[in-house]
Order: sequence, then structure tokens, then C-alpha cells
Amino acid sequence: MTKRFDMNHIAKLALISGLMALAPGLANAQAPRCLVLTGTYAFTFNGAAVFPGSPNPVPFNGVGISTFDGYGKWTATESANFGAFVVRSVPFSGTYTLNPDCTGTATAKFPDGSTGRQDFVVADGGKVIYAIGVDQGPPGTWLATTFTKMPVSW
Repeated sequence: MTKRFDMNHIAKLALISGLMALAPGLANAQAPRCLVLTGTYAFTFNGAAVFPGSPNPVPFNGVGISTFDGYGKWTATESANFGAFVVRSVPFSGTYTLNPDCTGTATAKFPDGSTGRQDFVVADGGKVIYAIGVDQGPPGTWLATTFTKMPVSW
């Protein structure tokens, strides 16, 4: 009995074993990898808040600049319009955690001692961050923020 080598069969086996060897590398190359969050970002935010004594949500919006230090801390300054109440150049700061899959959580501490949390996603190679408020609030309360990385120099 003679064994006959089927070249098509050998080629298929070689292709399959090659793809299996490459698959983990391809999966890792396509998976987002966020190791550090650093730099200065311009941000805009909007939402609605229910203030004490008012049963109705008040829309708000604002702009600011935030700097992430790469070690879990950040600082910011913002100006905002809360209905008829305007704040300008308010400094605040906080902490953040960044996961390897480019998700994270940021906690802010405001000048009045209150805090707020947002979950975020780092996108476009760190050029953009999308965030949403995750604190429990009265019905009608919500917050959405978009950060855009600023160039190092103009």
C-alpha cells in the first residue's frame, strides 16, 4: 500500500495552522489598548438638573478645559449656563480610572464639596472622550460630555 500526498489537503492544513497562529495577534491588534490618559482636552457638556425647590428639570450646557496627568488625577476649569444661573471659570478637580479596553470612570469634586461621577470611553486613539453622568438623581436629571484633545502647540 502506498501513501499518496494530496497537495490540496496539505495546503489547506498549512493555511489553517497559519491562521490559528496569527489569530491571537490579530485579535490583540484590533482590540483597543489604553494604557494611559494624559494631556489637555477641551470639553462641552449638556444635560438637565433638578434643583431644590423646583420640580422641573432645568437644561444646562457649558464648556471647559481639563488636563489628565496620566496617573489618575485631573484638573478642570469650566463655564456653564444653568437656565438663568451662569458660572464662569470655575476650577475643580478629581480622579479617574482607565481600563485597558479604553473605558473608565471619573469622579469630580466641586468647590462646594459636592461630587459627581461619569463613565467614559476613550476613542479615536485618545483624541476624543465620550462621557455620561452615572449618579442617581431626580427624574429628568442627565449629563453628557464630549472631550476633544487639544494640540500641544498651534
